[in-house]
Amino acid sequence: MKQSLRVLTVAAVALMLPILAQAEPKKKTYNNSADQVFQAALRTARERHVVTFVDEKTMMFTFETGRSVTSEGFVANASVEPEGEDKATLIINVQTKKGFSWGAGDRMTEKFYAQVADELAGDTRQKSAVKAPQQAVAVPEPKAVPDEPSMTKPAAGAASAAAPDPTKGKINLTSAPDGADVYVDDSFVGNTPASLVLPVGKHTVKVSQSGYADWQKELSVLAGSEVNLKASLQKN
Repeated sequence: MKQSLRVLTVAAVALMLPILAQAEPKKKTYNNSADQVFQAALRTARERHVVTFVDEKTMMFTFETGRSVTSEGFVANASVEPEGEDKATLIINVQTKKGFSWGAGDRMTEKFYAQVADELAGDTRQKSAVKAPQQAVAVPEPKAVPDEPSMTKPAAGAASAAAPDPTKGKINLTSAPDGADVYVDDSFVGNTPASLVLPVGKHTVKVSQSGYADWQKELSVLAGSEVNLKASLQKN
């Protein structure tokens, strides 16, 4: 008699194995559009499990979970069905990879539904958050441009001119090598590079450097003109 009961028990367990291996599909309805639910569920699966298949057109995907204390892991098929403009149902069909799950499949599904709800809540908060407009940044008034010196470097505290002098012209003078002495009409005015503002008329510009032959040029300064000159010094 006992042997017969043992045989019947083993047979009953064998018949139940397919049922335990593949549980009934679970459903959860959210007050969100089908696309929102699908994207939230897909993000949840990708962040926490391994997604093996995605069909965005039919709103279906498959994912696998890892092992746990109570199971060898699951393979889950997920799909989304629209229920209206702002309502959709997420269906999850869980299959155990091996052996018994001892209810772990149901717990995983319920946890997954809660995680999807968190994803949806996060999306809602992000969309509703309105960034406060930034206050205008006060821009200071531009500083006045200092007046050009009469020869080269300006004197300390020189006042700015309202308009350039129409009776003068400008010469931008450089030399090779730099730092040579500059003379205008035999008067020392500084070193190169230099910006010379000279009265209209003829002037003699001389550039001198120790160890080099003097460079000299006579030129006529025109009103409002600006000329660039480079003095190439030759070694003695």
